[in-house]
Amino acid sequence: MNLILVRHGETEFNRQRLILGRGPEPLNATGQAQALAAAVAVSRNAPFVLYSSPIVRTIQTAEAIASECSVAFTPMPGLEEIDAGDLEGLTGSQLQEQYPDVMRGWRNDPASAKMPNGESLGDVQNRTWAVINDIAQRHEDDTVVVVTHNFPIQAILCEALGMPLNNFRQLRVDLGSITQMDVRDSVFTMLSMNETWHL
Repeated sequence: MNLILVRHGETEFNRQRLILGRGPEPLNATGQAQALAAAVAVSRNAPFVLYSSPIVRTIQTAEAIASECSVAFTPMPGLEEIDAGDLEGLTGSQLQEQYPDVMRGWRNDPASAKMPNGESLGDVQNRTWAVINDIAQRHEDDTVVVVTHNFPIQAILCEALGMPLNNFRQLRVDLGSITQMDVRDSVFTMLSMNETWHL
C-alpha cells in the first residue's frame, strides 16, 4: 500500500492558536485554498482510495480532494483529532493558568497525560493505529489517501517508525501538508514527510 497522509487546512482556531480537538470549526479561506492545493498535489497519485476523519475540517478537505480527483471518500471513525475535553478553545496562557498540573504532565509525559474529560496521546495512537492497520489489510496493493489531523499523524508516524510517543514533537506536520509511506508486509517505510511545496 502507498499511504498518503494529508493534514486538513487551516481553521480560525488554528490561526488564533486556540486548542482545537474535536470541535466543529470549518476551514477558513486560507484552509480552503490549502485543501485545494493538497487536492491538486495528490491528484498525480490517482487512482486512489480516500478516507477521512469525520470532523468538519477534515471532511471539507476530503471533499476538495474528492472533487478534484473524481473519487468518493469514506468518513472513518477513529481518525479524529485528540479529544481535548475541557481544554477545547483555550489559549496557551489560559491552559497554564487554569490547568497547570495537566500542562506539567503534558510537558513531562505527553503520551499518558490525559486531557480533562478527554483523551491522552496514547489513546489517539491506539485508535488511529488500529484504523491504519485495518486500511492496510483491506488495500494491500492500493494507493490510499487518509485526511486527518496533527496528533493522529504524529502518533501514526511514531508507531510506524518505532519512535517513543513522547518524542512526537520531533515530527512536524503542517496544515495542508502531505506525508507518504510505503507499507509492505506490515513494514512502514517513509517516502516523504510534511511536504508543503504545493501550498
